[in-house]
Amino acid sequence: MARGADSTGVTSRPYVVPVRFALGAQALQATTGALGVDCAFVRCLVPPRPGERITLRFYLAGDHPVQVAATVRLRTGRESGTGFWVDFVPDKMAQSRIARALGIVEEPARPMDRRATHRYAARFAVRFGSVDDFRREYATNISAGGLFIRTEQPPEMDAVVDVVLELPGGEPIQGKALVVHRVTPEEARGRQVDPGIGVQFVHGDDRFRERVDQFLASLSARGTG
Repeated sequence: MARGADSTGVTSRPYVVPVRFALGAQALQATTGALGVDCAFVRCLVPPRPGERITLRFYLAGDHPVQVAATVRLRTGRESGTGFWVDFVPDKMAQSRIARALGIVEEPARPMDRRATHRYAARFAVRFGSVDDFRREYATNISAGGLFIRTEQPPEMDAVVDVVLELPGGEPIQGKALVVHRVTPEEARGRQVDPGIGVQFVHGDDRFRERVDQFLASLSARGTG
């Protein structure tokens, strides 16, 4: 999703961070695809109704969650099938924190870290795919927003896959993810990298988010980067 003004003239930029919101009685954990001071694009499988007022909690790197009330924007037909835009209800404090995270204003008293979420090298088993084609491969890195799965048979771009993460120290956790990066075996040989897919989390529950965050904290404590 390109950086710049969207169809309403509001400026946003590609920025992936975890986000939590309620859809009816269900609390969902997803991720952003773009973020601005006044709006956000949220990747999820079942968007709320246009015009609906929802509350979102953004998990910005190195900060406490930022909670923002927002209105679901009317769809224009340009959105992907895995997300929706929201326009924030004005909130100077919350929007100031988002602006600092985006680097629009400098964070006082410490250097600005402009990375959305840190990526850690890690190896653990991941089962992924659809009901008809489920495989077990290994992740090579992970962040709060997604992971890279090494596989010789990468699904197509923009495919939505079920993922089961076999993280150390507990039961496997299940969610859904969107393929946002794809490296075929042929491309991998030419670039001397691993074949596979980079996926972005688009659907999970609070337990999913809690386990991922605990695992990332353990990697950070060990200094894995």
